[in-house]
Amino acid sequence: MDCPSNNSKQQETRIGNARDTLLFLLKSLPLGCYFNIYSFGSTYESIFPKSVEYSETTMEEALKTVDTMDANLGGTEILRPLKHIYSQSCIPNQPRQLFVFTDGEVGNTKEVLDLVKKNSFSHRCFSFGIGEGASSALINGLAKEGGGHAQFITGTDRMQTKVMQSLRFALQPAVENISVTWDLPKGVSVTLLSPPITTIFQGQRSLVYAQLTGQCSKAAEGRVTVKYSLAGHLSQNQLRFSLKPAEDTGLTIHRLGARTLIRFMEMEEREHQGQQDGGVKEKVVELSVQSGVSSSFTAFIAVNKSDGKVIQGPLVRRDVPVAMMMKGLHIPFAGPSGPFLLGSSSKYSITCCDLTTNK
Repeated sequence: MDCPSNNSKQQETRIGNARDTLLFLLKSLPLGCYFNIYSFGSTYESIFPKSVEYSETTMEEALKTVDTMDANLGGTEILRPLKHIYSQSCIPNQPRQLFVFTDGEVGNTKEVLDLVKKNSFSHRCFSFGIGEGASSALINGLAKEGGGHAQFITGTDRMQTKVMQSLRFALQPAVENISVTWDLPKGVSVTLLSPPITTIFQGQRSLVYAQLTGQCSKAAEGRVTVKYSLAGHLSQNQLRFSLKPAEDTGLTIHRLGARTLIRFMEMEEREHQGQQDGGVKEKVVELSVQSGVSSSFTAFIAVNKSDGKVIQGPLVRRDVPVAMMMKGLHIPFAGPSGPFLLGSSSKYSITCCDLTTNK
């Protein structure tokens, strides 16, 4: 559990939330498993020298220690405790499940994720981001590279529900070694828009977006095959589909696919920041503007087209009435006159633009 040193009231609240989450998880562990708890900041400490069997005695000892944990360990340095954990041999017939609780971010996210990925063969990592300040790149990355599941607990979220979901995932085998192959007619090609799927737990859904290009007859069919392993057993499923273009589908599916690809490229850009030539950023901007899906490099602007005059003067907030069918819904935009609320009765043109070049 992350215990950085900071005496602010907000920090104390986040530490309290992390402590409560850990206490609830600790009380929910199954008898007979082995466990240990590390607290980390600029240094790290563990309750036991090594993992111990979960019993009423060890649980009570751990509960007392966790209940007194405070923000007294300096910054957020997770790499050293992770290295120490991975240096210890796994207990035979006891698969290692790692639960990470943190309310902040680290300066070496890539190094941390590389370490988790390197050791992914021997464990699964389940991460919890506590509060609004938790790094999504770190929390999602830990779960992705560790074959686990990420949870974010903020505001009035039901902590117990999310903790029990992750614990349930940790106690069951997951679908792994997932591959998706396509069998298409000659002249038709496929481009995957979704990142590779690494792990799926019972009760989870996973969406795969793909773009098919080329020409074929209206009666042509394609086939997609999903192969995976569950508890060491190999399985596969096939789905046949018609290549006849659907009519009147609108842009919803296209924008969902664009959004998935944009988020994946944004994550790649963050992970390799400073190591790329800006090509990923340019692709994100181009796709965002073309699809009308916002990104970290673009934003929506609203242009007043009622009189065609240039708007001058200080920033002003404008509350525009909303039609009855949109009652109670306000959509914030940042326009040339500052933040304002846009209603369906306004004469505005909405455009997704590139923030980096002021287009």
